[in-house]
Amino acid sequence: FITLLALTHASTLSTLGRPLFPWELVLVRQAVNIWPYATAKFGVVPMLLGGVVLAGGLVFSLRVGPRFAWRSRAVLAGAVVAICLWLAPRPGDSLNGLGITHKQWVQLENYRQNGLPLAFLMNLPAANVRAPRDYSKERVEALLQRYPPRAGTGETPDVVVVMSESFFDVTRLPGVSFEADPLPTLHRLQREAASGTLYPPSFGGGTANTEFEVWTGNSVRWLPIGSVPYQQYVHRALPALPRQFAERGYRTSAVHIFRRWFWDRDRVYPLLGFQRFVSEDDLKVEGGLFYPADTNLTRAVEQELDASEQPLFLFAISVEAHGPFEAHRYPGDSLHVQGPLDDDARGELGTYAEAASHADHELGELLTFLEKRARPTVVVFFGDHLPSLAKTLKQTGVLASPDQLSTLDATRRAFLYEVPLVLWSNQGNTPRALGAFSTNYLGPLVLREAGAPATSYSTFLEATRARFPVVTPQLLANAQGEWLEAEPPEFQQVRDDWYLLEYDSMFGEQFMPAGNSVAE
Repeated sequence: FITLLALTHASTLSTLGRPLFPWELVLVRQAVNIWPYATAKFGVVPMLLGGVVLAGGLVFSLRVGPRFAWRSRAVLAGAVVAICLWLAPRPGDSLNGLGITHKQWVQLENYRQNGLPLAFLMNLPAANVRAPRDYSKERVEALLQRYPPRAGTGETPDVVVVMSESFFDVTRLPGVSFEADPLPTLHRLQREAASGTLYPPSFGGGTANTEFEVWTGNSVRWLPIGSVPYQQYVHRALPALPRQFAERGYRTSAVHIFRRWFWDRDRVYPLLGFQRFVSEDDLKVEGGLFYPADTNLTRAVEQELDASEQPLFLFAISVEAHGPFEAHRYPGDSLHVQGPLDDDARGELGTYAEAASHADHELGELLTFLEKRARPTVVVFFGDHLPSLAKTLKQTGVLASPDQLSTLDATRRAFLYEVPLVLWSNQGNTPRALGAFSTNYLGPLVLREAGAPATSYSTFLEATRARFPVVTPQLLANAQGEWLEAEPPEFQQVRDDWYLLEYDSMFGEQFMPAGNSVAE
């Protein structure tokens, strides 16, 4: 068990730059679903050999070595349970007398100093989310009254939100260039339409957390480090953007060209207000085993738009640019990476740039399709997070290794969380700067651009964005665009108010209703 835990921890550390947390064990249940893809990718024989080695190790550990009577086993088991109960409520208090410090806010150092088993155990209590101080209906209602809902314009354009897997502006990387622009559609829209910069809550992975922030306006910053709300906390209807559009008579659909069970989307989406979910299971997709081509997504989006007689709110999630980025995934190298990279890094970057270029091309194809439609349509396009390009980032001097991510100063750290945002309409566009902000503020912007009414929570988020436009687990920025290494005193009330509303919707009595809409 410790070996499996250590291997998982090492993989998480090398890929995401953070340790493994107890609440991530919920991912184990997805291993059964991933098995057919893993065997197809790596072969049945290697997978079976790995299983035999693990099974043999288990048998060996049980049958070889010192023999203990059942009474001795019971005493040892009782001692283990007693230690866990002693540590569980307040691990820091229990261990301080022994000179052991639970560094819960600096988790890399926590694991490095205390070791995987102890740090893992000490983090167990954090899986329990605590209620805010003086949580009550009166406090929630009093806070919402300070942020009155906003009426809509009465317009009902189709709204298409495209979240592109691992998409970022690869031309921002220092010291490298390409013979041809890999992202011509993005760069054209940045010149001709509304555009800005988003800061998602994770680097190298964690797509579901970006989704969670966009739909709910809640911040992962207030939840246990490493948590995945989709899998841990979303078990009832939430005040969410799709639900708000559904209440206005929209048909709400999500399209994903991968398996519907991934990140528990099939269970979570109805709780967010999606009425329909189209996935790889429902489509005939083309492309590689793990990476169906983005052409599948464009085709599915166009079909959903053509089939809807109601105003449509559509969320589209690509997957082609998902890592790892093995060299020569695509035949030929049409972009020709130039720069001081070795062959491995050049192959890694070339594969990623080709995948991102395909996503950019499909965005252009979608806009061409929408330009021919008479029905007004708003398109919102953004990346979910930066990819973990370990070799490329190291050789360009951006990041020596993932486990050094938290040690970078805020400006350099921000570079690794910056993804592009563009907003386009088939009714005409003018260049407009949307600014830089974290993904938890995107929902209110979508409501405003679509002429939809805004809830009290949305107006709270808009007011908060004006003061602190970036609020993520790793980053905090003020209205002047300054990166803050520590929370200033004036942030205290913002944090308390935000967590009060977030806790109420996710864990509390939902004094803030799931709909909470206003009349036109």
